[in-house]
Formats: sequence, structure tokens, C-alpha cells
Amino acid sequence: MPKQDTAGDRFMGYVELAGMDRPFVSKAEERRLLEQGISQFGLDPYEARGILLYVAQQQSIRLEREVDSRMLPILDRYGGKRKKIDKKKFKEAAALYNELSGGVLTEDEAKRYVKQVMEQNKFRPKRSWMLSRGWYDKVGREKKPTSLLPLPFRNV
Repeated sequence: MPKQDTAGDRFMGYVELAGMDRPFVSKAEERRLLEQGISQFGLDPYEARGILLYVAQQQSIRLEREVDSRMLPILDRYGGKRKKIDKKKFKEAAALYNELSGGVLTEDEAKRYVKQVMEQNKFRPKRSWMLSRGWYDKVGREKKPTSLLPLPFRNV
């Protein structure tokens, strides 16, 4: 007698397909997958989460939530008692975040994720020698597009 195809099996296949091209799954994507497991496949939240974690482990897919939790002790060590991270340690943390996420993030994406973890856990940027934290404030801000218009010709 052949094995019956259950909702859990179908959801597992769905998660495997969703993670096939992405070795890193953000919290938003994880939430979307769980919502689909619950609504589309009729699973309870614990079953959907269990299947998602199982597939992530089997397929070597990194979840943002797990990478964030692994970054916390690193930031604790870098920040000390005052929970202040300087620019150099911040860059190191971003490089580690990218490494923990499978090396699929850009430098800017990794910095945004580290900044997000810092803010959620009440870490602060250490001011530079000019009492500025501009280096930190720039993280996550979109860069202004450069003007492609040529400068007007000027007669001197």
C-alpha cells in the first residue's frame, strides 16, 4: 500500500522549493512561509515551524532569526558593559554576519542586519574622535543617485 501524501509532506516540498535558490531566509520570508503552511496546507503553527526548521537544517539554509541569535554573544563581547560598538568592531560584526549567513549578503545588507540586531538589543554606536556617530547613521540609508547630467559649459 503506497504512503499517503499528507499536508506536512506537501508543505515540506514547498519549503524545499522556496529555499532552493536562497541559502538565507529573512524573518519576513520565514513568516510568509509559516503563514502559508498554516493557511494553505492546514498545519498548526508548531507543525509548520518544525517542518521549516527541519528543511532548513537538511538543506543548509540559514534563517535570519538563528544568525541574529548567534550574533548576540559576539556583539556582547565587542560592546562590553556599556554595550557600545565602535566602527571597526561594527565592520567586523557585519563581516561575521555575512559569513554566518552563508556569504550571500552584500556588505551593506550585512551592516543593515547588524544594525537591526544592535537596535533590538539596546547596543549603541561608539562615537568617533569628533564625537560623531555619522558612520552608524549612514547604515541603511539609501544612497542619493548621482546626477548624470553634465555640468553646464562655462565661458571664463
